[in-house]
Amino acid sequence: MWLKLGESEVINLDYIASIKKNPNQPSIEIIYHDLNNVKSLPFTQIEDRDRAFKAILDNLSRMKLFFE
Repeated sequence: MWLKLGESEVINLDYIASIKKNPNQPSIEIIYHDLNNVKSLPFTQIEDRDRAFKAILDNLSRMKLFFE
């Protein structure tokens, strides 16, 4: 299953272990199952990061409801 992040970022959820906000920086970390591969999505402000993170959670919730 694929998740679109922004205009050009797409990730395959089958390989993702977790998606979390970085508490020390305005970024979102995507950690893959192998735990060695971490993708960081940088933002200029914490508010922008929080909005993007909420959008990701909303999209994941809608996908879960769709497949139930």
